[in-house]
Amino acid sequence: MILPSLANSLGVFFMRQNFLSLPASLLEAARIDGAGEFRIFFRIAVPLVLPAMAALAIILFLASWNDYLWPLLVLSDREMQTAPVALGSLIGLTRVSWGGIMVGAVMTTLPFLVLFLFLQRYFIAGITAGGVKD
Repeated sequence: MILPSLANSLGVFFMRQNFLSLPASLLEAARIDGAGEFRIFFRIAVPLVLPAMAALAIILFLASWNDYLWPLLVLSDREMQTAPVALGSLIGLTRVSWGGIMVGAVMTTLPFLVLFLFLQRYFIAGITAGGVKD
């Protein structure tokens, strides 16, 4: 269930665009100084795209957290259901457990809210990074 969300095309495209926006002169200067490709990647490129990685992490986490159809199709065991599928099971043919749905909605919102609060500055920096033209 996790593997399809790891190879997300939005993530690949978003990170590709961010790596292409890095100044080539900075990478060339590191090569001239004798740094290898792995060192350039981990010491120069990754710290520069860290805000974009944090923004992407928040976006993809939210997308997979709110996914309903894929877990509904794949998971057959009731104990392995994700939160949105479990919330959907509270709606019956003749009765709806509104109290349970409201509590469940708050509980499923809290992890995303905590993640956003911790990564807020990276998220804002990553989203606004592409808005400035050099």
